[in-house]
Amino acid sequence: MEDRALNSLRVAFIGSGNVATHLAGGLSAAGCEIVCVCSPTLAHARRLADRFNDCLAIESVGSLPADADLYLISTVDSAVANIASEMPRVTGLVAHTSGSVPLSALRTVSEMTAVIYPLQTFSREVDVRLDDVPFFTEASTAEAHAFADRIAGLLSPKVYHADSAHRKTLHIAGVLSCNFANYLWDRTSDLLGQAGYSFDVVRPLIEATLRKAVEVGPHAAQTGPAMRGDLAVIESHIESLDPTTADIYRIITEAIIDSHKQP
Repeated sequence: MEDRALNSLRVAFIGSGNVATHLAGGLSAAGCEIVCVCSPTLAHARRLADRFNDCLAIESVGSLPADADLYLISTVDSAVANIASEMPRVTGLVAHTSGSVPLSALRTVSEMTAVIYPLQTFSREVDVRLDDVPFFTEASTAEAHAFADRIAGLLSPKVYHADSAHRKTLHIAGVLSCNFANYLWDRTSDLLGQAGYSFDVVRPLIEATLRKAVEVGPHAAQTGPAMRGDLAVIESHIESLDPTTADIYRIITEAIIDSHKQP
């Protein structure tokens, strides 16, 4: 693996969704050859494969080409182990991109296995600057790890090591900071829409909040009625909300108050 030029690598993707779309594009731009896209829905495989010259679209992992240098499994987490168990034994590096699936899920398919995990949210239609994304790698051998680092380095200069336990922590951090925050923004958008406003009115607030959290730390950056102990405002807000949003508001408010109690 070490003597193979990175810009001549042959890469097969198992998965054709958001992560696969962005990583395939990034590796292709770096000079790799995307030779195959596999998806249980052939139309989805073709949608991604058609972006690359002479790229095969297939439905079954049993039809994967035998001569790829990298087999990258970019699917829902729950499918990784089953896919690995159905793959033929290969000589190339087999890696998955999941934050929550252990490296051991790949043990049946190859001696050379790895995880190449991008800590980022991906949507097929939204551009992402991969060179700003941190990638976390883990591998079965020193040789495989060096190769995984080199592949991740084609996409971003921000390459770090993380075993399965640390990667789980990173994944939880991603869910809290991205998915949970985005859900709150979704509730915010609904609330504003009911009052006749667009979500854009809170864009400066969101941007300032993120900037301040990065600059001084989220704990020090916290403001609002919970920090002030303004119970009248808090109760007034809760009374104005639908039951689900009111419960979320109450739980987070109590957590903020508790986390900022003086020792």
